[in-house]
Amino acid sequence: MSTPDLPEGDRVGIELDPLGTLTITIERHTKLPSTPAGGRLIGEAADCRWEGDRVRASQLGRSASDWVRVHADDSVSVDARILLRTDDGAVIAMTYQGKADKPPADGGVIFTAPTFETDDERYGWLNRVQAVGLGRRTGSTLVYELYALTAAT
Repeated sequence: MSTPDLPEGDRVGIELDPLGTLTITIERHTKLPSTPAGGRLIGEAADCRWEGDRVRASQLGRSASDWVRVHADDSVSVDARILLRTDDGAVIAMTYQGKADKPPADGGVIFTAPTFETDDERYGWLNRVQAVGLGRRTGSTLVYELYALTAAT
């Protein structure tokens, strides 16, 4: 991929600022193996935990699910929603979409793009974050390493 010809001072790079580890334990899977748009696998989370330097939070109630679509070429699209409560009481809604070259159960690595919403001013900085994540599945557990994208000049 080529880079546009920009003056040296106008170039901006991307840096990754660690946000921590998100661990999701899937309790139940529901399979729809052959819908018109491809196979579906809906994973209901029993537990989610986010451990980072700036955020420590757990799943709020039964609010987390992971909707996976398996395409004809075995690639995967992910669409997930999680509601979290921080250890100090703030509520954070996290959503992410992503891709994997093969199903996570078959060793596929999941690349995601999380975003966040909160009305708690202590965590308001998350409303402006575009994150990326890399996830792997082991048994019924998904583990994501999360990073905020920041501009490097």
